[in-house]
Amino acid sequence: MWSAASILSSLLGFAAKNPIISKMAIFTIFTAVISFGLSFIKDMVSPYLVTNQVMAVAGYFGFFDGISLYLTIIVAGFGVKQVLAFMRS
Repeated sequence: MWSAASILSSLLGFAAKNPIISKMAIFTIFTAVISFGLSFIKDMVSPYLVTNQVMAVAGYFGFFDGISLYLTIIVAGFGVKQVLAFMRS
């Protein structure tokens, strides 16, 4: 009779040998690292931007909306490029 540990180990052994499942795992880790990195940088920079009075004027004129849109396009384009390159390999 098989125990839960042996069933789990056989499933993990199959997952480690299957290239599609390993790519899915690597892709998940890659997107998590990118998301964590962007969040970390945002949290690190935001206190300095909030206390600066020049940034209030820049926010009033929509500077931050433009920067946000630009960074979103750059990150999304980079992400799509990486996903396509990853799927080709």
